[in-house]
Amino acid sequence: MRALFASAVILSSIAVVPAAFAASQSVTGTVKAYHAGKSLTLANGDMFQLPSSFKDPGIRTGEKVKVAYQKTGKNLQAEMVTIVR
Repeated sequence: MRALFASAVILSSIAVVPAAFAASQSVTGTVKAYHAGKSLTLANGDMFQLPSSFKDPGIRTGEKVKVAYQKTGKNLQAEMVTIVR
C-alpha cells in the first residue's frame, strides 16, 4: 500500500511541474525595435515572436509596453502587448 501511495505522489508531482512552466509571464519595457506582425524587441534585449493573429495597438520605437508571454524552449512567444501610459 505504501509503495502504491508513494508512486501516486511521485507521478502527480511530475505531472504538475510542466504546468508551472507553461504559465504566462509578463515584462514591462521600452520598445527598441518593432517588426510589424513578426517580432518585438525591448531595450533590455528580450525579443518576442508575435502570433499571426496579433493586432497592433499602435506600437512605436521608444514606447513603453507590457508584454505577456510564454517561454517555449529558447523562444519568447508574446500573447498580448499593451502600451503603458
